[in-house]
Amino acid sequence: MWDDLQSLVNKTKQLGAPFDKAGIRQIIGYQLLRTLPPSSIVCEEEIKGFYREVGKAWKRGFLLFGPPGTGKSSLIAAMANYLNFDIYDLQLTNLIGNSQLRQLLISTANWSILVVEDIDCSLELQDRRQPRMMNPDLARMMNIDRYPTTQGGCGACVVLLSKYNPVLDQVDDFTVSSCLTLLCSINGCSITTTEGIGNTRDGFHPIHERFSGFHASQCGFCTPGMCMSLFSALVNAEKIPPPEPPLGFSKLKVSKAEKAIVGNLCRYTGYHPMANACKSFGADVDMEDLGLNSFWRKGDSKDVKLSSLPSYKRNGDVLLWMEMGVDRVKVVVGNTGLGYYKEVESYDKYIDLRYIPELSMIRRDDSGINIGVAITISKAIEAVKECNQHGFHIEENMVYKKIADHMEKVASGFIQNSASLGGNLVMAQRNHFPSDIATVLLAVGSLVNIMNGLRSKELTMEEFLRRPELDSKSILLSVKIQDWNRLMGISSGTRMNLLFETNRAAPQPLGNALPYLNAVLMAEVSHCTTSNGIILSNCRFAFGAYGTKHPLRATKVEEFFTGKVLSVGVLYEAVKLLGAIVVPDDGTSNPAYRSSLAVGFLFEFFSHLFEANVELPDGYMNGYSPLLSPAKQLDHGKIPTLLSSSMQEVELNRQYHPVGDPIAKSRATIQASCSLYVISYYDADE
Repeated sequence: MWDDLQSLVNKTKQLGAPFDKAGIRQIIGYQLLRTLPPSSIVCEEEIKGFYREVGKAWKRGFLLFGPPGTGKSSLIAAMANYLNFDIYDLQLTNLIGNSQLRQLLISTANWSILVVEDIDCSLELQDRRQPRMMNPDLARMMNIDRYPTTQGGCGACVVLLSKYNPVLDQVDDFTVSSCLTLLCSINGCSITTTEGIGNTRDGFHPIHERFSGFHASQCGFCTPGMCMSLFSALVNAEKIPPPEPPLGFSKLKVSKAEKAIVGNLCRYTGYHPMANACKSFGADVDMEDLGLNSFWRKGDSKDVKLSSLPSYKRNGDVLLWMEMGVDRVKVVVGNTGLGYYKEVESYDKYIDLRYIPELSMIRRDDSGINIGVAITISKAIEAVKECNQHGFHIEENMVYKKIADHMEKVASGFIQNSASLGGNLVMAQRNHFPSDIATVLLAVGSLVNIMNGLRSKELTMEEFLRRPELDSKSILLSVKIQDWNRLMGISSGTRMNLLFETNRAAPQPLGNALPYLNAVLMAEVSHCTTSNGIILSNCRFAFGAYGTKHPLRATKVEEFFTGKVLSVGVLYEAVKLLGAIVVPDDGTSNPAYRSSLAVGFLFEFFSHLFEANVELPDGYMNGYSPLLSPAKQLDHGKIPTLLSSSMQEVELNRQYHPVGDPIAKSRATIQASCSLYVISYYDADE
């Protein structure tokens, strides 16, 4: 066999096409190993010995170069024919990003040869030693990261921005992902980095020291961003009215401290030590729940533990101030869309919309709440929460509360602080972005205000999502969340109850994970006067982010439910109808799972209205356990704790001292304060 291959190799060499003979032998050897009968022990052992000699995996890559007509394609065809492999010709110019390339590679069959032809012509490669083209973002200017990800997904380059708010006469402090923040958008802002709160020259901040003492740093790449996320939470907690916390602690609650680093990714250490470092600042922390650390030993009293923690002095932090002194133009607010849709072309100018008053207003009246499109998602969440506190009806408060709870699950805090409400909706309308917010606003009957020239036009969310994208003469002004009484057409004397629920199925409950499906369900229910049943009316069901261009309302299911007395049979028919409506587009991953989520959410929405002893048809709802108390409907928006409780029991002895002692990593504080210079691969080459 090898003699036949050698003749093919010699012929190919004569044509000027170099190759890796050992790699071809390795592939063919593995193919033989798959097909040889068990009796061929000698050949099998010989091939295994060859593997030990080569010491490489069977997957190999070959670079075939030479002028046209030198036999490169012929060699590939001969290999595929001889090995009975499939050939895939990859066209890299048609791929937008790594995610599409990954999907393409997964879809290829095993025992295949993947060919990329004319790779030097199809890709624009840069010399690694030459400076890269860089966008004018904050991360590069402040040298936070030599080569930022420009995705906003990891949180390693998080910084704190402080800006004076003339309307409220106060300073707003919020975190941003510096790799997405444009320089032109931070004019007049104060920037605080992890080196600004502590460093090797002026001393470390208690955040740095506690991250070190709780063993919350390993490689250190993600630690500075986590420290700044926690620092932002501490700064904003100081704005909360009394009572004052105990000495050495902050006003931050443990539940909020644990969520401070949501969205900051770590690939090594594990999140329990990081969560313990954050919770150690909480005024209501249980010291026994903080786990292994280098500050105290097992059995120490609470007073000893408190005195061992690095002292935290409130309002004693350092800030770094900075003043900022026909083209291709990009209109932005937070520029966070760059993390999802990469820029394939450069722009000469950026226009920041966040300082236009008409786009940055929040107005509340009897008809609902108007939110300007330049308002950040975090500010929009605060506005919706305030409506929840000032509502006159329990149902109205419930709707606003659950809208805010769902929006809090979208992206991480430092992205919410930059991303705008309007930008999220425009991406959903123009680029078919799987937006949670668009689904929620569609279900609650929100309206959008669009200005074209001097004329203003109000559209429903459904009309906005399905219309052609906005041209250069049109601008999205505001979004209006309507009052639920006005939306449902209910008078104050009507005796009806409102059911409202939002659902989000995603790989993780909070942070930057895109959902598999969003479901927002709303219905009016009332007791039937002629029977002991429940009549449904004014149903609104919206589903989104499951593999379609835009969120949609299940109008056929809404019409089917309207006016009917709720029963198992009615719900069973509605479930079958919904399963035929919520169907992902071709090419969507896990389509059956996404459709089943919609069906499950609809069933759960109505399940608590049934008695425990109902007869269920065909075992379709086998294992169903109803919620007997409809009042629990008002409490579904609670988010469970992010991490399960854990306790480490370590038996220490002096036999192998200091092995086994909880010793803090010597360079952890340097990593946390970003005082350690990270050498990139390119610098190492030089």
